[in-house]
Amino acid sequence: MNNRPPTITALAVLYIVVGLVSTSYHFTEFKTLPHTFLSIVETFLMFVIGALAVVAGYYMQRGKNWARWLAISWTIFHVLISALQSGWGVIFHGVFVFLLWLLLFSKESNEWFKSSQIPVFEPPVPLPDVPAPPADVATTPPDAPPPPVV
Repeated sequence: MNNRPPTITALAVLYIVVGLVSTSYHFTEFKTLPHTFLSIVETFLMFVIGALAVVAGYYMQRGKNWARWLAISWTIFHVLISALQSGWGVIFHGVFVFLLWLLLFSKESNEWFKSSQIPVFEPPVPLPDVPAPPADVATTPPDAPPPPVV
């Protein structure tokens, strides 16, 4: 499959936008907070979490299988965070995880993520066949000591 499914494109763009918006929101929020060690650490973690959403979206568009797992993990993390805050956030994120799972593991999506996989190493050109030396010729390694003189 050469064409990316529209659901993957939409989800990838959604993750990129959410990651950028949440990162910029938390960065502007940081400007108004007193700069304590905990606020700096919290802002850094929010930046990393937002960046993970952008990474997941970008690499889902490129067909990387690990990126869809990152996207689901990112959303499940938000389900856990919203469980600490309110019940409605858990419901919203839980429904989103379910829909995300259906979309990212549909037949069409599976074909996209499988077709984009490339081997880890593939030589750019075919390697030439090197003929073996004749059996009657003795070969010695180049760094072997010379034969003893008798």
